[in-house]
Amino acid sequence: MIAVLPDRWGSNNLAFLKISENEIREVRFYLNSQSINLWDGNEYNANQIEHWIRKGDLPPEGNKQNYRLFTVRRNSRNEIIGILSVYHGYPRSDSAYLVFLYISREQQGLGFGQEAVSQLCIELKKRGYKEIRANVAVRNWPAIRFWTKAGFNGISGIYGDKVHSDSTYANLELFKLL
Repeated sequence: MIAVLPDRWGSNNLAFLKISENEIREVRFYLNSQSINLWDGNEYNANQIEHWIRKGDLPPEGNKQNYRLFTVRRNSRNEIIGILSVYHGYPRSDSAYLVFLYISREQQGLGFGQEAVSQLCIELKKRGYKEIRANVAVRNWPAIRFWTKAGFNGISGIYGDKVHSDSTYANLELFKLL
Protein backbone atom coordinates (compact mmCIF):
# COMPACT_ATOMS: atom_id res chain seq x y z
CA MET A 1 0.00 0.00 0.00
CA ILE A 2 1.25 3.46 -0.91
CA ALA A 3 1.76 5.97 1.92
CA VAL A 4 -0.20 9.15 1.21
CA LEU A 5 -0.13 12.54 2.87
CA PRO A 6 -2.48 12.98 5.83
CA ASP A 7 -5.61 15.12 5.59
CA ARG A 8 -3.83 17.89 7.53
CA TRP A 9 -0.16 18.85 7.69
CA GLY A 10 1.77 22.07 7.86
CA SER A 11 4.86 24.24 8.02
CA ASN A 12 5.79 27.33 10.02
CA ASN A 13 3.47 29.68 8.12
CA LEU A 14 1.16 27.36 6.21
CA ALA A 15 -1.47 24.71 6.84
CA PHE A 16 -2.45 22.16 4.20
CA LEU A 17 -5.96 20.75 4.60
CA LYS A 18 -7.63 18.17 2.42
CA ILE A 19 -10.17 20.12 0.43
CA SER A 20 -13.86 19.62 1.13
CA GLU A 21 -16.78 20.00 -1.23
CA ASN A 22 -18.07 23.01 0.71
CA GLU A 23 -14.87 24.88 -0.26
CA ILE A 24 -15.44 24.50 -4.01
CA ARG A 25 -16.83 28.00 -4.53
CA GLU A 26 -13.95 29.64 -2.69
CA VAL A 27 -11.26 27.58 -4.41
CA ARG A 28 -12.82 27.92 -7.87
CA PHE A 29 -11.71 31.56 -7.78
CA TYR A 30 -8.06 30.49 -7.97
CA LEU A 31 -8.55 28.39 -11.05
CA ASN A 32 -10.48 31.13 -12.82
CA SER A 33 -7.88 33.79 -12.01
CA GLN A 34 -5.02 32.02 -13.76
CA SER A 35 -3.52 32.46 -17.19
CA ILE A 36 -2.94 28.77 -17.80
CA ASN A 37 -4.13 28.97 -21.39
CA LEU A 38 -1.17 31.27 -22.13
CA TRP A 39 1.22 28.50 -21.14
CA ASP A 40 -0.36 25.31 -22.41
CA GLY A 41 -3.32 26.34 -24.58
CA ASN A 42 -5.87 24.66 -22.31
CA GLU A 43 -8.94 26.43 -21.03
CA TYR A 44 -9.92 25.25 -17.56
CA ASN A 45 -13.63 25.28 -16.96
CA ALA A 46 -15.50 26.23 -13.81
CA ASN A 47 -16.16 22.57 -13.00
CA GLN A 48 -12.50 21.53 -12.97
CA ILE A 49 -12.19 21.69 -9.18
CA GLU A 50 -15.30 19.50 -8.73
CA HIS A 51 -13.78 16.92 -11.07
CA TRP A 52 -10.53 16.93 -9.08
CA ILE A 53 -12.41 16.49 -5.80
CA ARG A 54 -14.72 13.72 -7.00
CA LYS A 55 -12.52 11.82 -9.46
CA GLY A 56 -9.00 13.20 -9.02
CA ASP A 57 -6.45 14.29 -11.58
CA LEU A 58 -4.98 10.87 -12.27
CA PRO A 59 -2.22 9.48 -14.47
CA PRO A 60 -2.99 6.61 -16.88
CA GLU A 61 -4.42 3.70 -14.87
CA GLY A 62 -4.24 5.87 -11.75
CA ASN A 63 -6.09 5.16 -8.52
CA LYS A 64 -8.17 7.88 -6.81
CA GLN A 65 -6.93 6.64 -3.41
CA ASN A 66 -3.42 7.85 -4.33
CA TYR A 67 -4.57 11.40 -5.15
CA ARG A 68 -4.78 14.26 -2.64
CA LEU A 69 -6.03 17.83 -3.11
CA PHE A 70 -5.33 20.41 -0.41
CA THR A 71 -6.10 24.01 0.37
CA VAL A 72 -3.05 26.05 1.29
CA ARG A 73 -3.81 28.39 4.20
CA ARG A 74 -1.84 31.05 6.00
CA ASN A 75 -1.65 30.02 9.65
CA SER A 76 -1.80 33.61 10.87
CA ARG A 77 -5.13 34.32 9.17
CA ASN A 78 -6.55 30.86 8.38
CA GLU A 79 -7.32 32.21 4.90
CA ILE A 80 -7.04 30.07 1.79
CA ILE A 81 -4.20 31.39 -0.33
CA GLY A 82 -3.88 28.51 -2.77
CA ILE A 83 -4.32 24.88 -3.69
CA LEU A 84 -1.94 21.96 -4.03
CA SER A 85 -2.52 18.49 -5.44
CA VAL A 86 -0.30 15.43 -5.34
CA TYR A 87 -0.46 11.98 -6.84
CA HIS A 88 1.42 9.36 -4.80
CA GLY A 89 3.24 6.47 -6.50
CA TYR A 90 3.70 7.71 -10.06
CA PRO A 91 5.54 6.89 -12.24
CA ARG A 92 7.13 4.54 -9.67
CA SER A 93 5.96 3.53 -6.22
CA ASP A 94 8.70 5.68 -4.61
CA SER A 95 7.80 8.76 -6.71
CA ALA A 96 5.27 11.50 -6.03
CA TYR A 97 3.87 13.81 -8.68
CA LEU A 98 3.06 17.38 -7.79
CA VAL A 99 0.06 17.75 -10.08
CA PHE A 100 -0.83 21.35 -9.33
CA LEU A 101 0.32 24.19 -7.10
CA TYR A 102 -1.21 27.62 -7.19
CA ILE A 103 -0.69 30.48 -4.76
CA SER A 104 -3.02 33.47 -5.20
CA ARG A 105 -1.60 36.42 -7.09
CA GLU A 106 -1.84 38.58 -3.97
CA GLN A 107 0.35 36.13 -2.01
CA GLN A 108 2.89 35.36 -4.74
CA GLY A 109 6.41 36.63 -4.20
CA LEU A 110 6.16 36.33 -0.41
CA GLY A 111 7.88 32.93 -0.16
CA PHE A 112 4.74 30.85 0.43
CA GLY A 113 5.17 28.79 -2.75
CA GLN A 114 8.74 27.87 -1.88
CA GLU A 115 7.69 27.07 1.70
CA ALA A 116 4.86 24.87 0.42
CA VAL A 117 7.18 22.89 -1.87
CA SER A 118 9.85 22.59 0.81
CA GLN A 119 7.37 21.23 3.38
CA LEU A 120 5.81 18.91 0.80
CA CYS A 121 9.25 17.43 0.12
CA ILE A 122 9.85 16.93 3.86
CA GLU A 123 6.48 15.20 4.29
CA LEU A 124 7.01 12.95 1.27
CA LYS A 125 10.52 11.98 2.37
CA LYS A 126 9.13 10.98 5.79
CA ARG A 127 6.82 8.59 3.95
CA GLY A 128 9.64 6.94 1.99
CA TYR A 129 9.44 8.76 -1.33
CA LYS A 130 12.72 9.14 -3.21
CA GLU A 131 11.71 11.76 -5.78
CA ILE A 132 9.06 14.28 -6.68
CA ARG A 133 8.13 15.39 -10.18
CA ALA A 134 6.32 18.39 -11.59
CA ASN A 135 5.20 19.32 -15.08
CA VAL A 136 5.77 22.88 -16.28
CA ALA A 137 4.95 24.57 -19.57
CA VAL A 138 8.04 25.58 -21.55
CA ARG A 139 6.47 29.01 -22.15
CA ASN A 140 5.96 29.61 -18.44
CA TRP A 141 9.30 31.24 -17.60
CA PRO A 142 8.21 32.36 -14.10
CA ALA A 143 7.26 28.77 -13.25
CA ILE A 144 10.51 27.36 -14.63
CA ARG A 145 12.42 29.82 -12.44
CA PHE A 146 10.26 28.92 -9.43
CA TRP A 147 10.74 25.15 -9.82
CA THR A 148 14.48 25.32 -10.43
CA LYS A 149 14.85 27.58 -7.37
CA ALA A 150 12.94 24.89 -5.42
CA GLY A 151 15.56 22.31 -6.49
CA PHE A 152 13.73 20.67 -9.41
CA ASN A 153 16.88 20.56 -11.51
CA GLY A 154 16.47 17.27 -13.38
CA ILE A 155 14.49 16.84 -16.58
CA SER A 156 12.80 13.46 -16.95
CA GLY A 157 10.91 14.28 -20.14
CA ILE A 158 9.83 16.82 -22.72
CA TYR A 159 6.30 16.48 -24.07
CA GLY A 160 4.11 18.27 -26.55
CA ASP A 161 4.51 19.83 -29.93
CA LYS A 162 7.87 19.42 -31.63
CA VAL A 163 7.78 22.70 -33.56
CA HIS A 164 7.57 26.14 -31.92
CA SER A 165 4.86 28.56 -33.04
CA ASP A 166 2.24 30.84 -31.52
CA SER A 167 -0.22 27.95 -31.46
CA THR A 168 2.01 25.09 -30.28
CA TYR A 169 2.89 24.07 -26.73
CA ALA A 170 5.37 21.87 -24.89
CA ASN A 171 6.02 20.86 -21.28
CA LEU A 172 9.05 19.87 -19.23
CA GLU A 173 8.73 17.18 -16.60
CA LEU A 174 11.11 18.27 -13.85
CA PHE A 175 12.19 16.20 -10.86
CA LYS A 176 13.90 16.60 -7.54
CA LEU A 177 15.53 13.84 -5.53
CA LEU A 178 14.37 13.78 -1.91
